[in-house]
Amino acid sequence: MIKSLASAWSALSGNTRGVGFVILAMASWALMNAATKAFGAYGYDAEQLVFLRANIVLLMLLPVMLYSRGRLIVTRHPRLHLVRSVFIATSSYCAAYAVTRLPLAETNAYLMTASLFMLPLGVFLLGEKAHWLRWAGVAVGFCGVLAILRPGAAAFQPAALVALLCALSEAGLGVVLKKMGSAEPSTTIVWWSYVTNWLVFGLLCGFSLPTPPAEAWPLLPVLGLTTLGVYFAYIQAYKVGDASAVEAGSFSLLLFSPLVGWLWFAEIPEQAFWLGAGLLVAGIALVIIEPKGRAA
Repeated sequence: MIKSLASAWSALSGNTRGVGFVILAMASWALMNAATKAFGAYGYDAEQLVFLRANIVLLMLLPVMLYSRGRLIVTRHPRLHLVRSVFIATSSYCAAYAVTRLPLAETNAYLMTASLFMLPLGVFLLGEKAHWLRWAGVAVGFCGVLAILRPGAAAFQPAALVALLCALSEAGLGVVLKKMGSAEPSTTIVWWSYVTNWLVFGLLCGFSLPTPPAEAWPLLPVLGLTTLGVYFAYIQAYKVGDASAVEAGSFSLLLFSPLVGWLWFAEIPEQAFWLGAGLLVAGIALVIIEPKGRAA
C-alpha cells in the first residue's frame, strides 16, 4: 500500500507535489509562530527569540552532522549562502517581532503574501513565464492585504509593515532556494541558514538567554521540530515545482493560523480579517491556475 501511495504521489505533476509540501510547511509554520509567540509572553524579545530558535535547530542537527563527519555541511555555493544569510536574518527577526505584537492569524496572513511577491521575483529573477491569470491573482491578493491592513484606520498596527517585510524576505529566500535547491542537500541549506542566525543574533544578545520557566520547557522541541518542518518542506517544494506556483499552497495558512490562534491564545479574528483572507485565497487560487497544465 505504501508503495502504491508513493507511486501515485510520484505520478503527480511537480507543481502539485510542490503545493503539497508547502501546505505541510504552513501547518508547521502556524505551530512555530504560536510557540514563538508563547515564548514572547515569557519576556523574550525578538533578537532572543531568533537566537533561541537557532540554538535548538543546530542542536537537533548536530548529531546528523557528526554522523556524516561533516560531509553534510560542505557547500559548493558559499556566495548563495551569503545572500541567503541576509534574507534569513531579516525574515527571522521580522517574523519574531510581528508575531509577538499582532494576533497570530493576522501575522500569518501578512506572511503568506510571500507567494504574491514570489510571482514577480520568479519571473524577473528566475526566468519563469506566468499566465496572465497569475498576475490578476497578485492584484486580487494584495487587495486582500489592504483589507486586513486597513491603512489609515485607528486599528492600524505598524508591526504589520514589519510582517510584510518578512514576507518579501521570504520570497527572496525562495528565489535563492530555487537556484540552489537541486545542487545542495536540504540539511546543508538549513544548517548554514541557522549558523547565520546563531552568529548574528547571538552577537546582539551577547550569546546569553533568559532561563525559560519550567512550564515553557515542553515548547522547546515543538519550536525546533516545527522550524525544521518549515524549511525541509519548503526546500523540497522548490526542488519539484515552479517557485511562483508552489507558493499557492500557502493559502492553507489562513486555515491553520486562526485555528491554532483560537485553541492556543483564544484569539478570534475580526470581520476585516475574513474579508481580506477571502481575497487572498482568491488571489492565490488565480496564481496557481495553469490553463494548459503548466505555465508556458
